[in-house]
Amino acid sequence: MKRVFESLQSRIIVSIFAAGIIPIVILHLIILNACNASFVYQRMSEIRHRCSLITTQLGTYSSIEESLTPEVAERLNWYSEAYGGRLLVIDDEYRIILDTYQAQKGKTCISDAVFAAFEGGIYEHYASNSQYLEFVLPITYSGANEKMVTSALVFSSTTRWIGDSMKRTKMYVFFIEGVLVCLLIFASFYISYLISAPVKRVTREIEKLNVGNFNTDISGLTSYKEIDGIIETSSQAIQHYQEMEESQEQFVSNVSHELRTPMTSIRVLADSLIGQSNIPEEVYQEFLGDISVEIDRESRIIEDLLSMSRLGKGNESMNISQVNINEFILDIMRRLKPIAEGRKIELIYESFRQVHADIDEVKLSQAFVNLIENAIKYNRDGGYVKVSLDSDHAYFYLKVTDNGIGIPQDALPHVFERFYRVDKARSRVTGGTGLGLSIVRTIILLHYGVIKAESTYGEGTTFTVRIPLNHVDITGGLG
Repeated sequence: MKRVFESLQSRIIVSIFAAGIIPIVILHLIILNACNASFVYQRMSEIRHRCSLITTQLGTYSSIEESLTPEVAERLNWYSEAYGGRLLVIDDEYRIILDTYQAQKGKTCISDAVFAAFEGGIYEHYASNSQYLEFVLPITYSGANEKMVTSALVFSSTTRWIGDSMKRTKMYVFFIEGVLVCLLIFASFYISYLISAPVKRVTREIEKLNVGNFNTDISGLTSYKEIDGIIETSSQAIQHYQEMEESQEQFVSNVSHELRTPMTSIRVLADSLIGQSNIPEEVYQEFLGDISVEIDRESRIIEDLLSMSRLGKGNESMNISQVNINEFILDIMRRLKPIAEGRKIELIYESFRQVHADIDEVKLSQAFVNLIENAIKYNRDGGYVKVSLDSDHAYFYLKVTDNGIGIPQDALPHVFERFYRVDKARSRVTGGTGLGLSIVRTIILLHYGVIKAESTYGEGTTFTVRIPLNHVDITGGLG
């Protein structure tokens, strides 16, 4: 039972049914009470009117005995039977001179209501518990010069007939209420379906992701304004999963291709050595040298893949410490100076102020080495690489600028993608794996920084990095 009411649809059905049944119950009580009151009021009005006519007729003469002729007495008996009641006429000595039941005639009737009638008052009483009503009216003679109460009229009657009328009324009311309850049940199920159907559709589509089916789309699903946010968020999540799946497939394809290429080269070189005899030593050494190069290239790809995996999953903790960034950059440039001198490329360092920041020195060193080394590798002989360091109150900024071959504008948005190469042939010559800039971007993000690239093809490239001076560990990792 508890599981049933944990369902959104069940709760909607119960809520709508409860909201509808309460007014029906209230209306049920109001209608029945109103009908009962209407029946009582109608009957009392009829009896009041009839009693008024009788008192007028009996007040024709100054003596009640003169007014109460046999014909009148017979008519009063008929009235009594017609209204299911009892009529009493009481004279001024409080004696009952007429009783339509013939049970109390001649006896004395003394009550406050009778006394009040002889004073000119009218008494009306209805007892709902005992289903009984009573009228006591004065019979007044109006002569030429006088007006006096000659007697009193008492009418009493049971109201059990109202119960019979109410039974018929209740049957009609219950029938109408039954129809309303059926409509309410139908409406509650239908409305709950309309509300929960989009949510169930989203749930089904997301469940497809759990079994590896990424061919789903709920972006065109429209619903109520309150649910549109859930649909939009779910659609974005599905698209994100689809992009991840496509990215994973592309990544696997790229890894397979990148690993297969050096292995193919090694196999071709090895087969060439095996298939020949009496190979000159210099050729043998050349082939072995080529095999060694391909093995080194394979090792670099594997190392970069492992590094990407560790950084992407956050398996490595961040060893944050405060570092003098000026000395940190100078040390990196000293390590890369021999590579630059080999191609007569000038390394220029520009610092605007002393900078200290919280960083993971090992990881950030890997990123900055990659940036500056790329600027050297993809440069012209005799060119320059300029490294600029600056900061403000919250961030430090590193710019790496070269006057090398540059990057075409259509390739610029893709330079941080895994295995993307602007010039594949040149990348292989320089020993690139296509993972360097992707690793750089991941390390920068781990420091909650940003990196962007600007380039003019044929003129040079500038990479700009911005990193917070103070590292704040944000729970949840990279967004």
